[in-house]
Amino acid sequence: MLKMKELPYPLDALEPYYSKQTLELHYNILYKGYVDNTNQTEEKLEQARKNNDFANIKCYEKNLSFFGSGAILHELFFENMGPPVPTEPSLSLMEKIIADFGSYDNFKNQFNEASKMVEASRLVFISVGSNME
Repeated sequence: MLKMKELPYPLDALEPYYSKQTLELHYNILYKGYVDNTNQTEEKLEQARKNNDFANIKCYEKNLSFFGSGAILHELFFENMGPPVPTEPSLSLMEKIIADFGSYDNFKNQFNEASKMVEASRLVFISVGSNME
């Protein structure tokens, strides 16, 4: 059974950059929903296994993937939020980014474009600081 992880900071710790209300929505509503739905789906899957009834297996597996990944993405999101830190990578990381992508802007553009194809990608955009309204 999946359990909600505690936030490593108070709900208002990210203001003024990220409001208490927005963090509260993500933690107490969205994240909780993903965790609850993951657990409900796991219970249904367990019951299906006990009954050897796999008529809804495709639905259960799809839901488990969607809700489980939503919970994991929120956990990563919460873990990566915190007080302001330098926005530029270290020198060694910057050198690798430039070697692989040509520039830091090229890296950010490719990352942002690729993340648009992922369900729940808004978490990715918020994490890299894009302005997605």
